[in-house]
Amino acid sequence: MIPQLGILTRVWSLGTTLDRRTPGAGLLGPLNVPAYVAWLAAASSALAHAGAFALSYPQWIAGSAVLILFLVVFGARAVLEERSASDATLGATVVVQAILAPLCLWMLNDHLLAVLLVLVAAQLPMLHKRGTAIAALTLANCALFVWLAGSEKGPKAIQVGLAYVAFQLFAFFVTKVACAAHESRRELLRANRELQAARALVAEGARAQERLRLSRELHDIAGHKLTALKLQLALEVRTQSGTASPTLRRSLTLADELLTDIRTVVSALRQEDAIDLRAALLALNPGITSVAVKFDVEADAVVSDIAKAEALVRCAQEGLTNALRHSGASEILVTLFRHGQELVLSVEDNGVGYPSAEPPLGNGLRGLRERLEEFQGVVSLNRRARPCPSRARRDENCAGG
Repeated sequence: MIPQLGILTRVWSLGTTLDRRTPGAGLLGPLNVPAYVAWLAAASSALAHAGAFALSYPQWIAGSAVLILFLVVFGARAVLEERSASDATLGATVVVQAILAPLCLWMLNDHLLAVLLVLVAAQLPMLHKRGTAIAALTLANCALFVWLAGSEKGPKAIQVGLAYVAFQLFAFFVTKVACAAHESRRELLRANRELQAARALVAEGARAQERLRLSRELHDIAGHKLTALKLQLALEVRTQSGTASPTLRRSLTLADELLTDIRTVVSALRQEDAIDLRAALLALNPGITSVAVKFDVEADAVVSDIAKAEALVRCAQEGLTNALRHSGASEILVTLFRHGQELVLSVEDNGVGYPSAEPPLGNGLRGLRERLEEFQGVVSLNRRARPCPSRARRDENCAGG
């Protein structure tokens, strides 16, 4: 009977939770370290000139507090992005920075603090929906021009304001290019993993086909000819009756033993003509330090058809991709095992689950179901508190489909 291919997975999660690990993610992200240096330069300039601008002590304290709060919110955005926070949450942090930047400018009375608006503009490409943040930045620039109009002469105010706007546009497009390059690199790595998995699958399939070919050759050619040789020797022994030489009888015995050995080898080769999926599945490991991906493939979890093997590998690939993009998980467990007459592939994670009782029917889930229908397989999604910890509890918690 053709084994049924089942999949148990809980990798589809909240649709608003997106994978947004960009160069701006993390406190020490590649785009964040230069931002800290720019903030430090602007802050030191403003605080150094506080006496020259005759700021009152309460105004200086309030301005310094707002300036530090800007840095805290900037760092919070970086941490939230690293943890795959929602787009709305990240957008709110950028809007808060756009509000704090002109406040610093008005309180500390130093136009170099307009550099903070450049930092705000540099974060916009990291948002998928940036309309509100752009509106807040536009209002902040209006406040900048109003402040410049009161502190600088007309032509110089316009020149300085346009210079800062140009810096903001430059920062926006530089960050946009950096994020695009980062995403291209991730897609390239993903395609490379898929290629390695496909290569491992093809290599294993080729070895299985070669074993099958050799077993057939041994059975059809060497086996038949040895059988014919054995019959000829047996006939000669019977013909000579008691006068048959010891050499002839020994030759008959050797032919019989050789034929038995050939049949044993053919049987062994046919037992090993199944395709082992271990190498192909291991090649799908994304190698992300923030997510621990573990594979548990049982020794008897093999298939004899390359098409079925490819279907299972593609399903594991789709499950991993969705878990990485949508679940916000720190651990993912990929398991392949037999349950009775079924071959079960399970992709589980410890991230957030889908919000409704029924999972969302996206293109990925439809594709999995269509791929497995050809082999009488099914796809099921279940919500669990945590991945199955060991093989001992599979029958209780993991089996099905």
